[in-house]
Amino acid sequence: MGKRLQFVTLVWLVLATSTEATDQTTQDTQQDWPVVIAQLRQQRDRMPGHAATRQQLAIAYNNYAVALANQGRFEDATQQIEEAIRLNPSNTEFLNNRITILLNTAHAAYQTNQIREAKHTIEQVLAIDPDVAGAYALLGEIEYNSQRLKEAKAAWEKAVSLDPSLEQVNEKLEQLTQELPVETQFERLSQAYFDIRYPEQLDRDTGFDVRDALLRARREVGADFSFWPTRKLVVLVYSAEQFRQLRQDTPDWVAGQYDGKIRVPLPSRDLSREDVTRTLFHEYTHAIVHELTQNRCPTWFNEGLAEYEAWKDQQPTWHLLRQALAEDRVIPWANLSAQFSIALPAKEVTLAYQHAHSIVQYLAERHGFWRIRRLLKAVASGTSLEDALSKEFHLKLSRLEANWRKWLEETLGT
Repeated sequence: MGKRLQFVTLVWLVLATSTEATDQTTQDTQQDWPVVIAQLRQQRDRMPGHAATRQQLAIAYNNYAVALANQGRFEDATQQIEEAIRLNPSNTEFLNNRITILLNTAHAAYQTNQIREAKHTIEQVLAIDPDVAGAYALLGEIEYNSQRLKEAKAAWEKAVSLDPSLEQVNEKLEQLTQELPVETQFERLSQAYFDIRYPEQLDRDTGFDVRDALLRARREVGADFSFWPTRKLVVLVYSAEQFRQLRQDTPDWVAGQYDGKIRVPLPSRDLSREDVTRTLFHEYTHAIVHELTQNRCPTWFNEGLAEYEAWKDQQPTWHLLRQALAEDRVIPWANLSAQFSIALPAKEVTLAYQHAHSIVQYLAERHGFWRIRRLLKAVASGTSLEDALSKEFHLKLSRLEANWRKWLEETLGT
């Protein structure tokens, strides 16, 4: 089951809007700052030595930078805050906003897999102030997901030394401390699209080639989603014992994991090669959906897509779903995400997986997978899945759900 990848919350700070301006620059947060700036620049040109006008202009630049940053326009925001600092270089509020805008710029670059740009921006932050905990926290996240574990550990240790209240970073450090002695011993097989790490004693006689399975997943899943990531994805292959040892907080029914990296166990007595191949397809789909929707896809639909790809061209049994349908215990779509909880028994979670899988299969069979691609694009833009479903399929959600149930009865012969 894919875990939502989570970033350090300190990166997204609230920018401070100056309260020092006169009525002309503090009317409303929706102020037309370009107009205000143009007016103040005219006043400054008429009175070049007027300190109050210069100060108001600096504040207007700062407030415009805040407005732009809140819209996600970080490059434009940087230009405006630099103007504010040029006019008033000693204003600590402006300097702090500059750091915050740069941190948000780095975070946005990282979200879109512009790793080099993100690290360069972090370097800019630390050149201004070498004691910004949020910069080290984000740097650790970048290094960790690139499998540079020692570098990630150093960055996170620096972050918590500067700000011990960073609980998420402390938790990540604890997890990394457990992973480090195992994963630093892994061999590396790197190619254009995957950075595969595996135990030195990997038994090649199993006949299972992880690399080929991943390349097939990239080709086949990519064809459905019309998306082939250019970034290199880290894939960690554990022995069954190592996987359980490092994932003690997850129940036994978790066969693999995506948390920014794909993590799978090798085939074993309890896990066939076919099972591991399905797991690779499942977790690779999570990686695709995470990137396509900027991690906005609800859990149940995300899992449904992953199961659809894992079982494609195979016949799933859906035995629990068949029984639930016969006993009128079908889970409403609105309640599905809550069923993917590690606190629930394996049987209940399996039933949720079968529900989600069947929904995606219904939509793909009856309406075409191209509509699902458009659906995900809408979700990525901020539209809720419910609204996106209704708009894309031109049906109220209740009608779409009823149509799925009718299809399910026909498919399962109930």
